[in-house]
Amino acid sequence: MAPAATSGIAALAAPLIRLARRGSLLVATDFDGTLAPVVRDPDRAAPLPEARRALEQLAAHTPVAVISARDLANLASRCRITGALLLGSYGQEPWLQLSSGEPPPAPPRPRPELLQLAQELSAYTARMPGVGVEAKALGVAVHYRNSPEPRRVGPLIRRQVEELCRSHQLQVVRGRQVVEARPFRSGNKGTALRLLLDRLGPRGCVYAGDDLGDLPAMRELHSQRGELELAAAVGVGSSEVNPELVAEADLLLEGPREWAALLAEVAQGTVSATGPAGR
Repeated sequence: MAPAATSGIAALAAPLIRLARRGSLLVATDFDGTLAPVVRDPDRAAPLPEARRALEQLAAHTPVAVISARDLANLASRCRITGALLLGSYGQEPWLQLSSGEPPPAPPRPRPELLQLAQELSAYTARMPGVGVEAKALGVAVHYRNSPEPRRVGPLIRRQVEELCRSHQLQVVRGRQVVEARPFRSGNKGTALRLLLDRLGPRGCVYAGDDLGDLPAMRELHSQRGELELAAAVGVGSSEVNPELVAEADLLLEGPREWAALLAEVAQGTVSATGPAGR
């Protein structure tokens, strides 16, 4: 861990603990690349154990939310964090708070026009090894992380998705070796975070994310600095980190393990002061 990151974590942990002890800190986080390291098979993604434990401890004292581009059913199956609010599809599906042992919801069936788009993109990418098309509740994603030539196929896929989006009247959303087609006015993580803040009314919030889809949440958080005692945007870095994310983040960490370490420190400081039971 770089010295600057170490000092930044130490400086941020103390005010987070103070707010969490009062039950007035919203801990909001992205899933893939933030709580869970990016893996070649998305169906094998899982939160780091230390991050999961810390969030479950915190959720007993202060609000915790996971905001993801995954469908809610997909997110709930991979992110079993008792007490945390789960927001799938950028918060556009109904929010879910799983209790211990509760089964995840059934996967929704995508709309017919999205299934049609998925078929068209599957036909286009059929001869691209390692490229996968995912039809989601509110979008279609093309993943090319497993391609042997991601730098070559990435631009081709982006152009094809953009062309099809024009004919289907959808918008293009880019991410880390993924391109997604989504309906216009379908919201984003900034919209989801604003709704969380309005509904929960915390005095402070920390949001962590690793990709372009997290920028709206970071910008929304920064726009509310005048209303909050603390508004901290944490960037979770990687070899693929986007310069826009670096510029927007108040603190840049090296990866999910540093985010898990910060969460563990805040959880330990909160639980030691308030005890193991709820708020």
